[in-house]
Amino acid sequence: MVISFCFSSSEGDVPVDNLTLDRPFILEPFRDHPFMTLRDYFLAIQRFILRDSGRSLTSLLGRLWDREVELGDIDNLILRYEKYGTLYQIASVTVSARENSVRLTVSTAISVQAKTTLDRESDLLHQLNGTTSVPYLPQTYWKQTMTVQKEEGTETLLMSLSQWFEGYHEWHFSRDDEGKERIIIWDMGGGYRFASEYEAYEIIRQASKILTLYYDTETHRRISPWHHSAGDFVVKAGGDGVDVKLVTARGYEPIVLSDEKAGPSQALLLFLLETTVKMRLDKYEGMGESIWAEASLLDAVLEGFFQAVRTKEYEPREGAIKVDEFIFFLKLVSEDEIRKVLLTHLDKYDLLDSSDHALFSRHLDDHARDVYRVLLG
Repeated sequence: MVISFCFSSSEGDVPVDNLTLDRPFILEPFRDHPFMTLRDYFLAIQRFILRDSGRSLTSLLGRLWDREVELGDIDNLILRYEKYGTLYQIASVTVSARENSVRLTVSTAISVQAKTTLDRESDLLHQLNGTTSVPYLPQTYWKQTMTVQKEEGTETLLMSLSQWFEGYHEWHFSRDDEGKERIIIWDMGGGYRFASEYEAYEIIRQASKILTLYYDTETHRRISPWHHSAGDFVVKAGGDGVDVKLVTARGYEPIVLSDEKAGPSQALLLFLLETTVKMRLDKYEGMGESIWAEASLLDAVLEGFFQAVRTKEYEPREGAIKVDEFIFFLKLVSEDEIRKVLLTHLDKYDLLDSSDHALFSRHLDDHARDVYRVLLG
């Protein structure tokens, strides 16, 4: 078995030399780990993947490939550092054995907050994949605490192994040369590029549909928090069309209603308004200042939302929504009522930071008008 370490880039894999491996491990921009090196990180992933003398890995490969796999069948392991996010370090592992190959995701949490969040996310993904038939979240395989022991100290890392969405890429809102807000796809194979109008519409439509499909009409639970800046939605776009996936679920709590007696239609309206707000929020190219997308995307949000609601209409459970009844309910909602609902729930949209909050506050009146216009259409 040949094991190699590399960095992921839009030009392909970049091998990591020994000098680079001995550099401090970067926790986040401009902050190094006090004693861990990049080599320590890669070796911890290697131990994690090959735990139990490789039995966990061969068992997983056997299930994925529907054949018996032994450790000696594995030809190559490529450990690839993908990126660091606000909470986790993300790596991928490509396993090749004879004629088969698979790529997996390794998420690593170091801080106490990140470990708590990753532990909860991993369990929630397992729960949602086991209790729903909605196929847009990655499968999870195992998680484990790994230890890095050095003379300077000991670090514990929580690692989680999950499905990698092959051919899917992160995307963000950006501005083109004319200053127009557009979606840029971070294609790690073909290079970064702006999405076409059709691709952009499909990305937002499908993301809205996915969120609505996971919305529980009985308990009002929904996937939240989520944010475009975290790369939560990924896209595969090409000759076969556009396909969107959701890479994680950080929480699944009921939407907060100001009136405890509010019915399913009021709860669904609040979920819809929450979705319209968060669909318009991103960080510039995922990392910069908060950015508020143009109102034109609301048509895609509404289409995806209603497609999912129609699918859920026939769910045999309490609180199932009838589309015609909900549309009738919406026709009775005024622009001022939309504005009041948005204002009342301003602090309950799980906005990630104060800049998002301030940006939404500035656009609240216009957003209420935009939503009302689209609902009337």
